[in-house]
Amino acid sequence: MDAYDSLTDPRALPLEQRRAAWQQQQDQQTRWLERLRQLTEGPAPEDDFPAFLLGTPAFADLAQRLGTATGRAELSTDVADELDWFVASFVDYLRTCDGEDAFGSSAQRHRG
Repeated sequence: MDAYDSLTDPRALPLEQRRAAWQQQQDQQTRWLERLRQLTEGPAPEDDFPAFLLGTPAFADLAQRLGTATGRAELSTDVADELDWFVASFVDYLRTCDGEDAFGSSAQRHRG
């Protein structure tokens, strides 16, 4: 079992370990980033968005709820809202963890 698989809050990892996980999970990263770019509203997630997190136990429920959708219109409102929260909350995950509240929304820090 990978050390990252047992983590219930991926934001608890220090930045160096986050980046290491990203490097180790490139297959998941590529797969999920492509899907997110089809499913998100607004600007597409950048290359350093941690899409690989959808392949971890912490986000298994969201990944399952995304199902086989290939476009945003195929998502229920609840799933689309949860996906929006995920993208906004983790946009800076591989860039910084300064001032991050592991239990609150980081959506307000979303860069404009």
